[in-house]
Amino acid sequence: MDMLENMRAFVAVAKSGSFTAAAETLDLATSVLTKRVSQLERAVGTALLHRTTRRVGLTAEGEYHLARITTAVSAYDETIAAIRKGTQRLEGSIRIKVPSTLGLVRLNRLIRQFVNEHPGIDVEVLLLDGPLNPSAEGIDIAITAFPASFAGVTDEFLWPLRRSLVASPEYLARKGTPEHPRQLAAHHCIVYQPTGASWSFLGETGVISVTVPPRLSSNDMLMLLDATKEGMGIGLLSDYITAQDLKTGALTCVLPDFAVPDLWVKAMVPVERLHLPRVATLLRFLRLNGGDNPAASSPEIND
Repeated sequence: MDMLENMRAFVAVAKSGSFTAAAETLDLATSVLTKRVSQLERAVGTALLHRTTRRVGLTAEGEYHLARITTAVSAYDETIAAIRKGTQRLEGSIRIKVPSTLGLVRLNRLIRQFVNEHPGIDVEVLLLDGPLNPSAEGIDIAITAFPASFAGVTDEFLWPLRRSLVASPEYLARKGTPEHPRQLAAHHCIVYQPTGASWSFLGETGVISVTVPPRLSSNDMLMLLDATKEGMGIGLLSDYITAQDLKTGALTCVLPDFAVPDLWVKAMVPVERLHLPRVATLLRFLRLNGGDNPAASSPEIND
């Protein structure tokens, strides 16, 4: 408890830029607040604040850890408030980061469904591509398929992200159908930038890796889907965005005997947020309803 109050004192000083103002906010004597901050610095073994006669500012270490400490204090306060209230329903807010295409196509409807089922929870959805540290950015759940990990953040694996090699019938009629991954070097290829132009396949003798020539590359998979349907080349795309076009015949599977290794969609969650009931409930909801579950699939791209 002393450490928690020491962290609370540090957050108050960091926000106000003054020991006196922070002491007034927490209804403490300035000497008591100063002692708590000093105890925190001794406990972590580094200075978190610069002190001068004119102002108080954050050190590099203090600036780096401020968001994490603020989140820890907030999580404690929210938990105690919920226990005291004896609430029977989930309440509070959740900030969730999802990749743009996955958010628009797969998670759009799921997150709306979750919000409708839990009227006490407010959800802020951020469509952002690429890995980021959710603890440093004040995010409760960061959805990603990238392997990056961060200190103080736990990885909760949700479902496999299956991918296939696809092309339009028009392109294959014009350029021919490859029979082996190494023949892709002679084709126009549609490349998703985050996973790159080095494509791997599983053959009878093991993994086959090829570097393909990008005819078109982008970090927007929906753009690449349109380009592939228009006959611009062969694309290595996620199944959840190609399923409808494969069903209608707008796209056809290429090299079906050479499976593409799965990626894994995971949720990165700051450890201090993982056991909050609303966060844990959303994680369970996504794990049960995401992936290849039919309830998660949208019949159309434009939801």
